[in-house]
Amino acid sequence: MNLMKNSLLIIIIIESLVMLQLLFFDKRVNLNILKNNLLPSVKGVKPEVKKPMLTLKKTHLPTIEEEKELQKFIVETKRQFNSFMSEESDLDFLYSKESYLKMTEAIEVYAKKFLNAPYVWGAIGPDKFDCSGFTKKIYSKSGITIPRHSSHQAKVGKYVKYEDLERGDMVFFDTNHKLTGKVNHVGIYLEDGKFIHASSGNKKVVITNFNEKKFYKNRFLWGRRVIEPKVLDIVPTFSIDGIKYFFSLIT
Repeated sequence: MNLMKNSLLIIIIIESLVMLQLLFFDKRVNLNILKNNLLPSVKGVKPEVKKPMLTLKKTHLPTIEEEKELQKFIVETKRQFNSFMSEESDLDFLYSKESYLKMTEAIEVYAKKFLNAPYVWGAIGPDKFDCSGFTKKIYSKSGITIPRHSSHQAKVGKYVKYEDLERGDMVFFDTNHKLTGKVNHVGIYLEDGKFIHASSGNKKVVITNFNEKKFYKNRFLWGRRVIEPKVLDIVPTFSIDGIKYFFSLIT
């Protein structure tokens, strides 16, 4: 999430700089237009502009005063952007749900190809697996790299509670006779309370229903989401319209 925030901020600043550079070739444009179009609104309130920005003089290069105003503008843009992003905002609107669903569907289809493949402790394929070898194999097909062992896999991605599970999430269990709270089994959640896993008890890859096998529901620890949907192309061009479109999404 922090990486995405920083990337978006860099995009905004680059947009600002490129637009300013383009505007220098139009000697009649006022910097105030740039500021009004670029500064974000926080919670729907436009930032107060106490005094107008300087008007560009008829020169291809900015004056020292104009450079100082530009620097203030960039600092203020960064401050307001960080202020907005520091609030616990739901950024799902930046994601392409379609790409997310296609990836989770591809993972399910690929995983089901290995139904009934034999369970062998320590195996990672290509036609036999242990539980974590199976999950590693499936996610790697979609370009997702996860650790080899279930205890390490249980630490990557986003934490997910049972009631929030979605197709493609990893599901982790403590299947020891005496509960310890430590992960020793993993599978991949499908839909409707079902998950697919390489089961040592069944000696093969199977699909299990949480509602029918209460053992697994009682031994469930948590889920992890490692599938990331693609970020929408929210600022497609170096234009004021592109930046205004971005800010229209977050205000």
